[in-house]
Amino acid sequence: MQELVGRLKVLDPAASESVKIIDYFDSLVAGGAGAESVVRAAAILSGVAAGARVRGRILGVDADGARITPHPPAGSPDTEAPLVWLERHSGPDQNDAMIVDRAQVALAIIVARADPTTSAVERVIDADVSRIDREAAARRLRLDGSVRVIAAPPHSLHATTASTVLVTSEGAVWIGLGEVIPPDGPVGTSIARDLDDLPRACADARLALRLADERHRVVDTSDLGVLIELARSFDAARPRHPDLQALDTLDARTIEALDVVVDSESIRAAAARLSLHHSSLQARHDTWTRQLGYDPLTPRGRARYLAARLLQRLG
Repeated sequence: MQELVGRLKVLDPAASESVKIIDYFDSLVAGGAGAESVVRAAAILSGVAAGARVRGRILGVDADGARITPHPPAGSPDTEAPLVWLERHSGPDQNDAMIVDRAQVALAIIVARADPTTSAVERVIDADVSRIDREAAARRLRLDGSVRVIAAPPHSLHATTASTVLVTSEGAVWIGLGEVIPPDGPVGTSIARDLDDLPRACADARLALRLADERHRVVDTSDLGVLIELARSFDAARPRHPDLQALDTLDARTIEALDVVVDSESIRAAAARLSLHHSSLQARHDTWTRQLGYDPLTPRGRARYLAARLLQRLG
Protein backbone atom coordinates (compact mmCIF):
# COMPACT_ATOMS: atom_id res chain seq x y z
CA MET A 1 0.00 0.00 0.00
CA GLN A 2 2.78 2.43 0.89
CA GLU A 3 4.48 1.69 -2.44
CA LEU A 4 1.22 2.43 -4.27
CA VAL A 5 0.79 5.67 -2.35
CA GLY A 6 4.34 6.66 -3.26
CA ARG A 7 3.78 6.08 -6.97
CA LEU A 8 0.42 7.88 -6.94
CA LYS A 9 1.93 10.81 -5.09
CA VAL A 10 4.10 11.46 -8.13
CA LEU A 11 1.49 10.74 -10.78
CA ASP A 12 -1.70 12.02 -9.10
CA PRO A 13 -1.39 13.69 -5.68
CA ALA A 14 -5.18 13.79 -5.20
CA ALA A 15 -5.51 10.06 -5.84
CA SER A 16 -2.69 9.31 -3.41
CA GLU A 17 -4.55 11.21 -0.68
CA SER A 18 -7.69 9.16 -1.36
CA VAL A 19 -5.73 5.92 -1.07
CA LYS A 20 -4.19 7.09 2.20
CA ILE A 21 -7.65 7.86 3.61
CA ILE A 22 -8.97 4.42 2.61
CA ASP A 23 -5.89 2.73 4.07
CA TYR A 24 -6.21 4.73 7.30
CA PHE A 25 -9.79 3.66 7.98
CA ASP A 26 -9.15 0.09 6.82
CA SER A 27 -6.32 -0.11 9.35
CA LEU A 28 -8.63 1.10 12.12
CA VAL A 29 -11.24 -1.53 11.26
CA ALA A 30 -8.67 -4.31 10.95
CA GLY A 31 -7.21 -3.33 14.30
CA GLY A 32 -10.57 -3.49 16.07
CA ALA A 33 -10.82 0.27 16.76
CA GLY A 34 -13.92 1.65 18.45
CA ALA A 35 -16.41 4.16 17.09
CA GLU A 36 -14.79 7.17 18.79
CA SER A 37 -11.44 6.32 17.21
CA VAL A 38 -13.06 6.46 13.79
CA VAL A 39 -14.61 9.86 14.51
CA ARG A 40 -11.26 11.09 15.82
CA ALA A 41 -9.60 9.90 12.61
CA ALA A 42 -12.16 11.83 10.55
CA ALA A 43 -11.40 14.99 12.55
CA ILE A 44 -7.64 14.61 12.31
CA LEU A 45 -7.63 13.79 8.59
CA SER A 46 -9.98 16.66 7.74
CA GLY A 47 -8.47 19.19 10.13
CA VAL A 48 -11.90 20.20 11.47
CA ALA A 49 -14.30 18.91 14.11
CA ALA A 50 -16.15 15.72 13.22
CA GLY A 51 -19.41 14.35 14.58
CA ALA A 52 -21.19 11.03 14.28
CA ARG A 53 -24.51 9.46 15.20
CA VAL A 54 -24.14 5.75 15.90
CA ARG A 55 -27.22 3.81 17.01
CA GLY A 56 -28.69 7.03 18.45
CA ARG A 57 -25.49 7.98 20.30
CA ILE A 58 -23.82 11.29 19.36
CA LEU A 59 -20.01 11.37 19.26
CA GLY A 60 -17.80 14.38 18.56
CA VAL A 61 -14.09 15.14 18.35
CA ASP A 62 -12.42 18.43 17.43
CA ALA A 63 -9.41 18.84 15.17
CA ASP A 64 -7.06 18.47 18.16
CA GLY A 65 -8.61 15.15 19.16
CA ALA A 66 -10.60 16.46 22.14
CA ARG A 67 -14.18 15.35 22.76
CA ILE A 68 -16.94 17.81 21.95
CA THR A 69 -20.74 17.70 21.86
CA PRO A 70 -21.74 18.30 18.24
CA HIS A 71 -25.20 18.57 16.76
CA PRO A 72 -26.24 16.63 13.64
CA PRO A 73 -26.69 18.85 10.56
CA ALA A 74 -30.18 20.13 9.95
CA GLY A 75 -32.08 17.84 7.59
CA SER A 76 -29.79 14.86 8.14
CA PRO A 77 -31.48 11.56 7.20
CA ASP A 78 -33.33 9.72 9.97
CA THR A 79 -31.75 6.32 9.51
CA GLU A 80 -30.22 3.58 11.65
CA ALA A 81 -27.09 3.65 9.52
CA PRO A 82 -24.13 5.49 11.10
CA LEU A 83 -24.01 9.16 10.11
CA VAL A 84 -20.79 11.20 10.01
CA TRP A 85 -20.39 14.91 9.35
CA LEU A 86 -17.58 17.45 9.34
CA GLU A 87 -18.01 20.90 10.85
CA ARG A 88 -16.25 22.87 8.15
CA HIS A 89 -17.83 26.30 7.74
CA SER A 90 -15.76 27.51 4.79
CA GLY A 91 -17.19 25.03 2.29
CA PRO A 92 -16.22 21.39 1.66
CA ASP A 93 -12.59 20.48 1.15
CA GLN A 94 -11.43 18.20 -1.66
CA ASN A 95 -11.21 15.05 0.51
CA ASP A 96 -14.16 15.69 2.84
CA ALA A 97 -16.58 13.43 0.95
CA MET A 98 -14.06 10.58 0.94
CA ILE A 99 -13.37 10.97 4.66
CA VAL A 100 -17.08 11.00 5.55
CA ASP A 101 -17.80 8.00 3.32
CA ARG A 102 -14.97 5.83 4.69
CA ALA A 103 -15.74 6.82 8.26
CA GLN A 104 -19.39 5.81 7.83
CA VAL A 105 -18.38 2.47 6.30
CA ALA A 106 -15.93 1.86 9.16
CA LEU A 107 -18.61 2.66 11.75
CA ALA A 108 -21.10 0.38 10.03
CA ILE A 109 -18.58 -2.48 10.22
CA ILE A 110 -17.95 -1.80 13.89
CA VAL A 111 -21.68 -1.72 14.64
CA ALA A 112 -22.23 -4.97 12.72
CA ARG A 113 -19.41 -6.66 14.62
CA ALA A 114 -20.81 -5.47 17.94
CA ASP A 115 -24.26 -6.88 17.27
CA PRO A 116 -24.16 -10.68 17.21
CA THR A 117 -27.84 -10.83 16.28
CA THR A 118 -27.15 -9.06 13.02
CA SER A 119 -26.40 -11.40 10.16
CA ALA A 120 -24.09 -9.96 7.52
CA VAL A 121 -25.75 -12.20 4.95
CA GLU A 122 -29.16 -10.80 5.83
CA ARG A 123 -27.84 -7.28 5.42
CA VAL A 124 -26.35 -7.72 1.95
CA ILE A 125 -29.54 -9.27 0.55
CA ASP A 126 -31.93 -6.79 2.20
CA ALA A 127 -32.99 -4.02 -0.21
CA ASP A 128 -34.16 -1.87 2.72
CA VAL A 129 -30.75 -1.79 4.43
CA SER A 130 -28.70 1.34 3.68
CA ARG A 131 -25.98 1.13 1.05
CA ILE A 132 -23.36 1.84 3.69
CA ASP A 133 -24.53 -0.99 5.95
CA ARG A 134 -24.68 -3.40 3.02
CA GLU A 135 -21.21 -2.41 1.90
CA ALA A 136 -19.90 -2.98 5.41
CA ALA A 137 -21.56 -6.40 5.54
CA ALA A 138 -20.11 -7.29 2.12
CA ARG A 139 -16.64 -6.39 3.29
CA ARG A 140 -17.14 -8.47 6.40
CA LEU A 141 -18.06 -11.42 4.17
CA ARG A 142 -15.19 -10.61 1.77
CA LEU A 143 -17.62 -10.37 -1.15
CA ASP A 144 -16.29 -8.74 -4.27
CA GLY A 145 -17.82 -8.61 -7.77
CA SER A 146 -20.47 -11.06 -8.88
CA VAL A 147 -21.92 -13.45 -6.31
CA ARG A 148 -24.09 -16.54 -6.73
CA VAL A 149 -27.10 -16.63 -4.43
CA ILE A 150 -28.44 -20.07 -3.57
CA ALA A 151 -31.84 -20.73 -2.04
CA ALA A 152 -32.63 -24.12 -0.53
CA PRO A 153 -34.79 -25.69 2.16
CA PRO A 154 -33.74 -24.97 5.77
CA HIS A 155 -31.11 -27.31 7.25
CA SER A 156 -29.32 -27.45 3.87
CA LEU A 157 -25.54 -27.87 4.08
CA HIS A 158 -24.33 -26.74 0.68
CA ALA A 159 -20.75 -25.46 0.51
CA THR A 160 -20.88 -21.65 0.33
CA THR A 161 -18.96 -18.61 1.54
CA ALA A 162 -21.67 -17.69 4.03
CA SER A 163 -25.27 -18.59 4.73
CA THR A 164 -28.29 -17.81 6.82
CA VAL A 165 -31.90 -18.89 7.17
CA LEU A 166 -34.61 -16.36 6.35
CA VAL A 167 -38.19 -16.41 7.56
CA THR A 168 -40.22 -15.55 4.47
CA SER A 169 -43.83 -15.60 3.36
CA GLU A 170 -43.18 -19.05 1.87
CA GLY A 171 -41.59 -20.36 5.08
CA ALA A 172 -38.01 -20.74 6.25
CA VAL A 173 -35.47 -20.61 3.39
CA TRP A 174 -31.76 -21.31 3.58
CA ILE A 175 -29.78 -18.65 1.70
CA GLY A 176 -26.14 -19.18 0.74
CA LEU A 177 -23.65 -16.91 -1.02
CA GLY A 178 -20.87 -18.42 -3.07
CA GLU A 179 -19.65 -19.32 -6.53
CA VAL A 180 -20.59 -22.95 -7.20
CA ILE A 181 -24.02 -24.37 -8.03
CA PRO A 182 -24.81 -27.31 -5.71
CA PRO A 183 -24.87 -30.61 -7.62
CA ASP A 184 -28.28 -31.63 -6.27
CA GLY A 185 -31.40 -29.91 -5.05
CA PRO A 186 -33.95 -28.80 -4.43
CA VAL A 187 -32.09 -25.58 -5.13
CA GLY A 188 -32.84 -22.24 -6.77
CA THR A 189 -29.99 -20.00 -7.77
CA SER A 190 -29.29 -16.65 -9.39
CA ILE A 191 -26.20 -14.54 -10.05
CA ALA A 192 -25.88 -11.04 -8.58
CA ARG A 193 -23.78 -8.80 -10.79
CA ASP A 194 -22.62 -6.69 -7.86
CA LEU A 195 -23.56 -5.62 -4.34
CA ASP A 196 -26.54 -3.54 -5.48
CA ASP A 197 -27.92 -6.54 -7.39
CA LEU A 198 -27.85 -8.95 -4.42
CA PRO A 199 -31.43 -8.29 -3.18
CA ARG A 200 -32.81 -8.93 -6.67
CA ALA A 201 -30.73 -12.11 -7.05
CA CYS A 202 -31.92 -13.37 -3.67
CA ALA A 203 -35.57 -12.80 -4.57
CA ASP A 204 -35.07 -14.59 -7.91
CA ALA A 205 -33.24 -17.50 -6.26
CA ARG A 206 -36.19 -17.94 -3.90
CA LEU A 207 -38.56 -17.96 -6.88
CA ALA A 208 -36.34 -20.52 -8.62
CA LEU A 209 -36.44 -22.73 -5.52
CA ARG A 210 -40.24 -22.75 -5.69
CA LEU A 211 -39.95 -23.97 -9.30
CA ALA A 212 -37.66 -26.86 -8.40
CA ASP A 213 -39.24 -30.32 -8.50
CA GLU A 214 -38.15 -33.93 -9.00
CA ARG A 215 -37.54 -33.37 -12.74
CA HIS A 216 -35.76 -30.04 -12.23
CA ARG A 217 -34.05 -30.29 -8.86
CA VAL A 218 -31.68 -27.38 -9.55
CA VAL A 219 -33.23 -24.30 -11.17
CA ASP A 220 -30.89 -21.53 -12.33
CA THR A 221 -32.67 -18.31 -13.28
CA SER A 222 -30.21 -17.83 -16.13
CA ASP A 223 -31.85 -20.89 -17.78
CA LEU A 224 -35.34 -19.38 -17.42
CA GLY A 225 -34.65 -16.40 -19.65
CA VAL A 226 -37.63 -14.10 -19.96
CA LEU A 227 -39.76 -16.56 -17.97
CA ILE A 228 -38.30 -15.11 -14.78
CA GLU A 229 -40.28 -11.95 -15.54
CA LEU A 230 -43.46 -14.05 -15.62
CA ALA A 231 -42.50 -15.68 -12.31
CA ARG A 232 -41.88 -12.28 -10.70
CA SER A 233 -45.36 -11.14 -11.76
CA PHE A 234 -47.10 -14.02 -9.97
CA ASP A 235 -49.52 -12.91 -7.28
CA ALA A 236 -51.34 -15.67 -5.41
CA ALA A 237 -53.98 -13.19 -4.25
CA ARG A 238 -55.14 -12.42 -7.80
CA PRO A 239 -57.84 -14.53 -9.52
CA ARG A 240 -56.30 -17.52 -11.28
CA HIS A 241 -56.11 -17.39 -15.07
CA PRO A 242 -58.36 -19.90 -16.91
CA ASP A 243 -55.26 -21.74 -18.18
CA LEU A 244 -54.25 -22.28 -14.54
CA GLN A 245 -57.75 -23.29 -13.55
CA ALA A 246 -57.72 -25.91 -16.35
CA LEU A 247 -54.45 -27.34 -15.03
CA ASP A 248 -55.82 -27.42 -11.49
CA THR A 249 -58.54 -29.86 -12.61
CA LEU A 250 -55.98 -32.46 -13.76
CA ASP A 251 -54.53 -35.11 -11.45
CA ALA A 252 -50.81 -35.48 -10.73
CA ARG A 253 -50.30 -38.41 -13.14
CA THR A 254 -51.89 -36.49 -16.00
CA ILE A 255 -49.73 -33.44 -15.25
CA GLU A 256 -46.62 -35.62 -15.16
CA ALA A 257 -47.50 -37.19 -18.52
CA LEU A 258 -48.26 -33.80 -20.04
CA ASP A 259 -44.89 -32.49 -18.84
CA VAL A 260 -43.17 -35.31 -20.69
CA VAL A 261 -45.25 -34.87 -23.83
CA VAL A 262 -44.63 -31.12 -24.04
CA ASP A 263 -40.93 -31.71 -23.39
CA SER A 264 -40.65 -34.31 -26.19
CA GLU A 265 -40.15 -33.88 -29.91
CA SER A 266 -43.20 -35.97 -30.83
CA ILE A 267 -46.01 -38.12 -29.46
CA ARG A 268 -44.00 -41.20 -30.44
CA ALA A 269 -40.93 -39.95 -28.50
CA ALA A 270 -43.08 -39.11 -25.48
CA ALA A 271 -44.74 -42.53 -25.64
CA ALA A 272 -41.30 -44.17 -25.50
CA ARG A 273 -40.34 -42.15 -22.41
CA LEU A 274 -43.63 -43.00 -20.71
CA SER A 275 -43.52 -46.69 -21.77
CA LEU A 276 -46.87 -46.36 -23.56
CA HIS A 277 -48.02 -47.23 -27.06
CA HIS A 278 -48.11 -44.12 -29.22
CA SER A 279 -51.72 -44.73 -30.28
CA SER A 280 -52.76 -44.79 -26.62
CA LEU A 281 -50.94 -41.56 -25.98
CA GLN A 282 -52.47 -40.03 -29.11
CA ALA A 283 -55.92 -40.74 -27.68
CA ARG A 284 -54.94 -39.06 -24.42
CA HIS A 285 -53.62 -36.10 -26.39
CA ASP A 286 -57.06 -35.56 -27.87
CA THR A 287 -58.59 -35.70 -24.37
CA TRP A 288 -56.02 -33.26 -22.98
CA THR A 289 -56.69 -30.82 -25.80
CA ARG A 290 -60.36 -30.75 -24.81
CA GLN A 291 -59.57 -30.43 -21.11
CA LEU A 292 -57.03 -27.63 -21.54
CA GLY A 293 -58.94 -25.78 -24.24
CA TYR A 294 -55.91 -25.74 -26.54
CA ASP A 295 -53.54 -28.21 -28.19
CA PRO A 296 -50.41 -28.43 -25.97
CA LEU A 297 -48.34 -29.74 -28.89
CA THR A 298 -48.68 -26.70 -31.14
CA PRO A 299 -45.99 -24.00 -30.67
CA ARG A 300 -48.49 -21.60 -29.09
CA GLY A 301 -50.04 -24.39 -27.02
CA ARG A 302 -46.63 -25.44 -25.66
CA ALA A 303 -45.95 -21.83 -24.64
CA ARG A 304 -49.33 -21.56 -22.89
CA TYR A 305 -48.85 -24.88 -21.11
CA LEU A 306 -45.28 -24.11 -19.95
CA ALA A 307 -46.30 -20.65 -18.72
CA ALA A 308 -49.29 -22.07 -16.85
CA ARG A 309 -47.18 -24.86 -15.32
CA LEU A 310 -44.58 -22.34 -14.16
CA LEU A 311 -47.24 -20.28 -12.39
CA GLN A 312 -48.91 -23.40 -10.97
CA ARG A 313 -45.61 -24.47 -9.34
CA LEU A 314 -45.38 -21.07 -7.64
CA GLY A 315 -48.63 -21.61 -5.81
